[in-house]
Amino acid sequence: MPSDNVASAALMKNSWVRRILVGAGLGVAIFAAVLSRREVIAVITAAWVVLATFEFIQLLGKAEIKLSRWLLTILNVAIVAAAYFNWLPGFLVAPIAVVLLAAVAMRETKPRVPVYGAFCLIYLGFFPAHLVLLKNLAVGRNWSPWLVFFPLALTWLNDTAGLVFGKLIGRHKLSPTISPNKTIEGYIAGLVFSAILSAVYLHLAKPSPFSSRPIWWLAVVGIGLGTIAQAGDLFESMFKRAVGVKDTSSALADHGGFLDRVDSLLFAIPAFYYLVLYLY
Repeated sequence: MPSDNVASAALMKNSWVRRILVGAGLGVAIFAAVLSRREVIAVITAAWVVLATFEFIQLLGKAEIKLSRWLLTILNVAIVAAAYFNWLPGFLVAPIAVVLLAAVAMRETKPRVPVYGAFCLIYLGFFPAHLVLLKNLAVGRNWSPWLVFFPLALTWLNDTAGLVFGKLIGRHKLSPTISPNKTIEGYIAGLVFSAILSAVYLHLAKPSPFSSRPIWWLAVVGIGLGTIAQAGDLFESMFKRAVGVKDTSSALADHGGFLDRVDSLLFAIPAFYYLVLYLY
């Protein structure tokens, strides 16, 4: 029995080490991309969209929902490209129309195919494209490039704090039917750290539309975005639980799949973009 405990502890330690190493590597790569030119962000976003779209369509396939992988992937990349040229949201009508027309052209198409196809374009094309739109906005207004990195930093800190404190002190399940490992204690810890980061980060990121806002107001922004990020995580978990899988893939080892790494960001980035747009 003691040897089993030692082996279990060693496995857990290795799991955490792998998680930290993979997370650090991804963080550095994305950090460098976000602070670089618009073209680099667009390419990185498009690449991630391709991988996440493949994983999501494979996930839907487990529920007998068969979508055209290549058609949706090409259309999602086109949406990211449209964001680079500031053609959104108007351009979104075109790829959705393509999906609907393709469904009509097929002899035997179930109604859920075009519905899920259109959803895939919004969820994995339009939502992540807001990172490119945010970069365009920051460059066009001569705001601090650090503003673009903020929703990513906040989401990752929110997730990490929720995971760590959920493991340490978590006792009450947040949403046991959707995500059994998430706890209310972890959720609250995530919001606390999000509020602190937001108050400090947005106060120091100058110039930006947040420069003149009081600290307490910036903290509230962090709480709001932290809550939205958690909702994004739970939203993706619904699909995984529906087909009985833990991760969309094992491409990133203990971090799961590419979609698993951006599920929270898919909600947080658009929310932050429209907040910035509103304040400006």
